[in-house]
Amino acid sequence: MTVSLRTSRDEFTERIVSDLWGEWSAFGVAGYARSSHSWVIDPEALLLLTTRFGRYDARLFDEVCDWLRGNGHALSVQRLRHLMKAHPCGEPTVLAAMTERLAEESSHAKWKTIRRLVTAPEGVDPRPLFPSSEFFGEAEPVFRRWGWLRGPVEFRGMSQAPQPDQPATFLFKLRALFGNQARAEVVAWLLAHERGHPAEIARQTGYFRRSIQLVLNELAASGHVRVLRMGREKHFFVRHAEWRFLLTWPNAKVFPRWVCWAPLFQAITIFHEALSIPGLEDRSERVQAMQLREALDEGLPSLAAADLAHRFESIRGQKGGEFIRSLLAELDTMLP
Repeated sequence: MTVSLRTSRDEFTERIVSDLWGEWSAFGVAGYARSSHSWVIDPEALLLLTTRFGRYDARLFDEVCDWLRGNGHALSVQRLRHLMKAHPCGEPTVLAAMTERLAEESSHAKWKTIRRLVTAPEGVDPRPLFPSSEFFGEAEPVFRRWGWLRGPVEFRGMSQAPQPDQPATFLFKLRALFGNQARAEVVAWLLAHERGHPAEIARQTGYFRRSIQLVLNELAASGHVRVLRMGREKHFFVRHAEWRFLLTWPNAKVFPRWVCWAPLFQAITIFHEALSIPGLEDRSERVQAMQLREALDEGLPSLAAADLAHRFESIRGQKGGEFIRSLLAELDTMLP
């Protein structure tokens, strides 16, 4: 049976947008039923993916802008900048436009640093920000400067602050306790695992290893983070019973699961770009399989970082239509 890559791409896009709605609604974005998650959601990685796939739903995009206006102080610009380089999964110029619009207010001045990482396009015509709808009327000047056409951004003020009574917002709870810095991610990661080495924790939390090592040493000095020596290496762990006061949501028995969102989102972006190659829909199955196999090879490091590579190993030896169908089936289950 021949598979339509265009249909598969559209369904993949719809699934991503639906998941974005669910995760942002858990943070307090207005306009969508809140989903129940058993894992920690990464706000910086989520914002990066939204700069790409939020464009497929104008209402979602604007509600996220509204949420950032009221709650952007809870995000880490330092971590966002690091994730932009380590796991590119967004549209940098869209992020630059969003954050420059925010930075017009003095309370969001920290977002100005994002602009220094992105180069504004020159000599090219601006594109519609929302590809599924035509643009009419007066263009929003900040977005136009960054190469995107859209109408004025309207802040409805309907978004709420993240509530600390659910697993999805666990990072915000910890940031409120420890500050908007690496300590929050380190504690969340330790509570989700038995123990860990600084290099592994740094890779999965999106900070530099040196920063994580310093944080772990400082936390260990409190006596509430323990150190286990394994040969020449130090591994760090916590006694979960000492931290159960953080389990404040109904029927909470375990700490939220940690998901490596940034590399997962990078892999999703790689596969979506492959499905969107112009003209690929009309090529032979052999050519389609070759292009998708290249995407899989490119995405394997990200899949490995997200602990998902094993799910794709069994299909690497397949060919033609069999490979295409197997890959698309795995893509359909990538997101938790």
